Amino acid sequence: MSPSNRWLPVGLVALCFTLGVATRSFNDSFAVFVPRLEQAFDASRASITGIYSVAMIAIGFCGPFTGLFLDRLGPMRLALFGLAAAGGGAVLASQASALWQLYLGLGVAIGLSGAAIGGVFHAAVLGRWFSTRLGTALAVAWSASGIGLMILAPLAQALIEARDWRFAYLALGCGVLAVMVPVLLLPWKRVTAGDPAVISLRRPAGTSGPTLRQAMRELPFWALALSFTLTSVAIFSLAPQIVAYLGSRGLTLSHAANVWAVTGLMMPLGMIGFNWLADRGGRVLGAAAAYACSALGVVALWLVQGPDDWLLLAAFVLFFGSTSGSRGPMITTLATLRYSGAHLGRILGCITIGMGIGAGLGAWIGGLLLDHTGGYGAVMVMSIGALAIAAAALVFEANNRERMR
Repeated sequence: MSPSNRWLPVGLVALCFTLGVATRSFNDSFAVFVPRLEQAFDASRASITGIYSVAMIAIGFCGPFTGLFLDRLGPMRLALFGLAAAGGGAVLASQASALWQLYLGLGVAIGLSGAAIGGVFHAAVLGRWFSTRLGTALAVAWSASGIGLMILAPLAQALIEARDWRFAYLALGCGVLAVMVPVLLLPWKRVTAGDPAVISLRRPAGTSGPTLRQAMRELPFWALALSFTLTSVAIFSLAPQIVAYLGSRGLTLSHAANVWAVTGLMMPLGMIGFNWLADRGGRVLGAAAAYACSALGVVALWLVQGPDDWLLLAAFVLFFGSTSGSRGPMITTLATLRYSGAHLGRILGCITIGMGIGAGLGAWIGGLLLDHTGGYGAVMVMSIGALAIAAAALVFEANNRERMR
């Protein structure tokens, strides 16, 4: 690598991380806005969490097409589109006078931005500059979701308290739109050219390996897809409502937002830690440990009765926060090991659709259960049940993989 290009790999990791914070953090900080949006639009919880559902479903269904658009438009145009969708969606939400406008801005637009600047984008940009350290680089980029929550949740809360929720979305949206200017000025020709030493190590994928149709005829494909779907149901049935739930337990909304923000700090630590455990101690052990800790986190949250239950709050932050992002890399790794070949991208894209479907259904059903039961018990039971089935599916495939070794 020439001296002039030595800054690019680290700079590109920082770029992917920044773009991830700018786009994904609107979804991650949505829980802070839920109580205000309910009051402002006199809407049910299901109607408000349905916005989050639309965003996550959009991310899931648009994900498989991101690679195609990336090949045709290039990473610069895809990055600008993602930023414009996120910033424009937030600005639109700040001016909303009807619920459908929130669905358009915070649902459709934010969902499109998350699909545009996500795992496929990160892999396409960083894969041209990293070889042996590609996994670490991608982990840092993916950690933007957790770190972004830690940054954006308190910031959003502060902006709301300074004025109101409309001002918060307007300020955040304008901030994201401003990021488009430095992104536009980056040396994209050098970025897309990649490091010649890394490019020379790449080999054509060839034509071997199972096709998507062949994969879909086998049980492991559906086990991985089911695990992705139900893991998302379990996590996202709670995520949009956690601030409101803690508020109902006597915490101030500011305190509740801070608790939720700290869980974001745990996410990248758990993402790396549990997958390290899977690599070192076996994939069955890693998967089982991750799901068990998530269930413990949900139970701890369920038992919280007030702001003085700091031990239960800490257990929730530790167990739920550290495992929230840990299963995605596990599922992707198992799918890559089984379906490596010319059709891996399409197979992975179809498996990850389950993430968006599960997140969307989980957020919507979680709000619906609250509206119909008047409490959070049914939501907690659904989350734990979904975790149990998802764990069984992933452990099944992890056990199959270990038998093949």
